[in-house]
Amino acid sequence: MAAYIIVAARVDNRTEGFMEYARRAGELTYASGGEYIVRGDAETVLESDMWKDRACVISRWPSLEAAKAFWNSEEYQEVLKPLRADTGLYDVGLFEGT
Repeated sequence: MAAYIIVAARVDNRTEGFMEYARRAGELTYASGGEYIVRGDAETVLESDMWKDRACVISRWPSLEAAKAFWNSEEYQEVLKPLRADTGLYDVGLFEGT
């Protein structure tokens, strides 16, 4: 069954490190079997202010195990994730889906 990592991100500081994080996290996502479904700002906010200053990133994975392997990988946790430190607020969830 497919799995989805869903991120609501408010990026306050687009540092060079953040830009490198975005590029390399994308490369690692695809190399790890994931694909992006959504990556960016809402075209229109239909209800609530939650999405006013936030971007949404949704990646689809072949399984919960594949998504967890990406998220818990040494490359992501120790190399990439620190590149986005102090750049904003990131709410991240892992969901099982169809």
